[in-house]
Parts: sequence; C-alpha cells; structure tokens
Amino acid sequence: MTEHQHLLFVRHGETVGNLDLIAHGQTESPLNARGIRQATLTAEMLKTRDRDYQLVYASPLSRAHHTGKIIAENLHLPLHTHPELIEGHLGILEEVTYQELEDFGYGKKSIKDDDFDEHGGESPNTLAVRITGAIADIRKKHPVENIIIVSHGVAISHLIARLLGTSPAFGQQYQMHNAAFTEVKFGRNSKPELTALNYHEHLPSELILKQKRSKKNVTE
Repeated sequence: MTEHQHLLFVRHGETVGNLDLIAHGQTESPLNARGIRQATLTAEMLKTRDRDYQLVYASPLSRAHHTGKIIAENLHLPLHTHPELIEGHLGILEEVTYQELEDFGYGKKSIKDDDFDEHGGESPNTLAVRITGAIADIRKKHPVENIIIVSHGVAISHLIARLLGTSPAFGQQYQMHNAAFTEVKFGRNSKPELTALNYHEHLPSELILKQKRSKKNVTE
C-alpha cells in the first residue's frame, strides 16, 4: 500500500438553477454552457498537476455526472457512479429560491442545530453520515488509488467537516465555487489532511458566478 491516498473533490459546473438562484437539492438541474466550459477548464488544469489520479467517481445527478464525464474523458480515466454522492435532500424546500431558503431560516437553523430537519429533508448529521459512508465505501473498493470525486456543494462541505472533525456539521466554511476542487490526503496512521480548499484559480473571472448570495444558504 502507498503511504498516502489523495481524494480530489470537485463541485459540479454551473447549472441553470445556480444562475437563477434556485436551490435544487436532489432535483435535476443540468449544466449550462458556462458550466460545461468550467468543467472543461477544470479537466484541462488537472492534466497539468504533478499528481496522477486513477479513476473518477460522480454523483448520479446529471450536473455532477456530466462534469465527471468531461473530466474522465479528458484525463482518460474510468468513470464510476455512486448513488450516495448525491446532494442533500431539501424536503419541502426543493426548487425554492435562495431568498425563500433564507426566509425559512434553512442555513441559520442548519448551522445552529446539526439535527435540524423541520423542512422534511436531511439534517446536517444525516447528510454527513451518508456522504462519509459513501467515501468509506469508495476507499474500501480502491484503497491505494488517487481518486477524483465529483459531487455537490453542500454534500462536499458536510463531508469535509466530518472528515476533519470540525463543527458545525453544515461545514459552511468549506463551500466551493462551481468546478472548484478541494483535496484531502489520507495516511495509513494519521488523520485526514486538507491540502487544497476551493481551488478555482484556473477559472477566468467571467466564469465565476458573481450574484451576491449568503454562503449559509447555497444548496444545490
């Protein structure tokens, strides 16, 4: 076994919902033209990194799977799907606007209470357990490979908070731009280590979504 394993978490490219400030949760929202360009630029950047990756995993939702496919094809890597890499479920808040999320108090309540679920969706703890379990399953199947994992903004932020043992479970401090990546290094006898967070320097400014929005409310 190699001394370290690196998992590179990529948030999917921009979607129609992102541009319209709609929270889709587990509802489909495909990549728009900008999102496809973002994913392509991320794939091209990853080809230039010193680190090699052996495979790609993606959420089954089309926005993440399409991003994963673009990356996998550019890097000539196999693409796998894992159902538990899907975004958090928003319950009655699926497909509402970000403003409606804020009016409901979704972000504020989720940050305050790891078990908040009055929206009828997944609580921060429930999502954190699910997404962490997915990563454990993937690592069990591929214990020595470096892996690119394409998922969703809130799912990844919950995951990183759980892996690093920080609080709250909502992990708003780990949220990412579209097509950005965060990397975690795993050692055989050490705690996971964050080696990159929300890296998006490869994306030109015109491809960074500039609408003003509250970090605590972004869920897609």
